[in-house]
Amino acid sequence: MEAEILGRHQRDEDAVAVYDRGLQVLPDDPRLLYARALLNDDLNHVDAAVRDLRRLLEQQPGNADALNALGYTLADRTKDQAEALALIEKALAIKPDEPAIIDSMGWVQYRLGHLKQAVGHLRAAYAKQPDPEIAAHLGEVLWVSGDKDEARKIWAQGRKKDAKNKVLLETMKRLES
Repeated sequence: MEAEILGRHQRDEDAVAVYDRGLQVLPDDPRLLYARALLNDDLNHVDAAVRDLRRLLEQQPGNADALNALGYTLADRTKDQAEALALIEKALAIKPDEPAIIDSMGWVQYRLGHLKQAVGHLRAAYAKQPDPEIAAHLGEVLWVSGDKDEARKIWAQGRKKDAKNKVLLETMKRLES
């Protein structure tokens, strides 16, 4: 709870320290490992995020959320697209209707250069959960595919949900400039 409060107040490094202290007391607590991994990923501490997610998967190899998080992180932040795809496929087999996992499958397909498959997965994810981060991903793939008008439309919808979403704003800025 303390780490979440610190995170809401943009004290992210302090939040990581709270998770570190918690994991000293409960070294293999899956909730703490997962939360610290996600926060480290947000802070661009990719190696630390990957390390925590791998540790969690050693304990819980069928944890779809951890499989997805590690797969997405590898797809988004590294060159290891083959492992990312395998992890996301496992997660999708466990939770086939989960929008976040469908989004990750679209994202890894995009990173592999499979634009048509990426658009299909991202449209499916967005239909299930029209959230700004999925809008950012779908818009980016549409943009790169040449459908800039549709990308702008999707981004506008995402901004209506959360005008300050970091991923959406960074994507729009990067591509429209």
